[in-house]
Amino acid sequence: MATAPGQVQYQAYPGNQAQPQVIIVSGPTPRSNIVLSWISCFCCFPIGLVAVIQAHEADRRMRRGDFDGARNYGERAKYFAIAALVTGIVVTLGAIGFLVYLFGFLLPSFS
Repeated sequence: MATAPGQVQYQAYPGNQAQPQVIIVSGPTPRSNIVLSWISCFCCFPIGLVAVIQAHEADRRMRRGDFDGARNYGERAKYFAIAALVTGIVVTLGAIGFLVYLFGFLLPSFS
């Protein structure tokens, strides 16, 4: 179709097509707390093992690029590791207290 001089020919726009978007998230990378999780295994193995599994999942998610999931699993690993540390310390102090009571008060009365 020819246009007259001074007229502008417009081309049809293809419509509202979704354009690919790249979202760049900046900030610190999430921590997996893997070292804390392994240390907590020495205090209370069952809870520490759960912390290690959570930390491993956080590491896997971070390698895949799922930083929100990695942050979530890393925080859960930290909470389980702290729970294992506190449980181990409380049980150890309770056992020491029981042994002091047993050997300090009960055994001398038997002699």
